[in-house]
Amino acid sequence: MGKLVNLTFAACVLAVTGGFAQAQQDPNPRNGEVPKGWHLKDKATEGFHGISLDKAYDFIKGKNLKSKTVVVAVIDSGIDTLHEDLKEVLWRNPKEIPGNGKDDDGNGYIDDVYGWNFIGGKDGSNVTKDTYEGARVYHKLKAKFGDKQLDSTT
Repeated sequence: MGKLVNLTFAACVLAVTGGFAQAQQDPNPRNGEVPKGWHLKDKATEGFHGISLDKAYDFIKGKNLKSKTVVVAVIDSGIDTLHEDLKEVLWRNPKEIPGNGKDDDGNGYIDDVYGWNFIGGKDGSNVTKDTYEGARVYHKLKAKFGDKQLDSTT
């Protein structure tokens, strides 16, 4: 009944305003309806929740900024901060003293030496053989960017 009321209301609005529209449901991932590049799309303009890449690009391009630093965000699983290829290049919070159980930099997170583990516990408990994807991605970034510093919020 609710769908009928919504459709009736929409039809009245179109009749009054003279506008035309095409109604369609959001894609359903469970039915294999995920569009290619879904993660880049915009809900308002493309009908799928993503990061609105085109809007972000147009916004930055419109600012006419000159970039000297490339920032890459790896939003994935935890990072193995002791990994031999990563431990020397990961960003470390200079205002945090590791292991003292205090929030040295006053940002609300205790011992956030390598950022904060929003997935698991502060001891890195979510880093297992099943969650090494983040370390694999970082390894690829390290190979591409060589000795550059890699910032991390695990």
